[in-house]
Amino acid sequence: MPKAKESLRGLGQKYGGTLRKRYARVFRTLKQARECPACSSMKLSRTASGIWSCKSCGYTVAGGAYDLAQAKAR
Repeated sequence: MPKAKESLRGLGQKYGGTLRKRYARVFRTLKQARECPACSSMKLSRTASGIWSCKSCGYTVAGGAYDLAQAKAR
């Protein structure tokens, strides 16, 4: 059995490869470092679904659920 490249919490062999890849893409997008528009620090993180806040200056902004900029519809 080959080792998994990244840790996907709760998705073992279940659910199929396509859904695991989709989940991995969303998880990577959610956890990547982002720059704060107010203070330019890389400490902007998601507080709740659609709410993003900077840990250094306290700036809060609304955006997409998984990314600050909302994705275009396919």
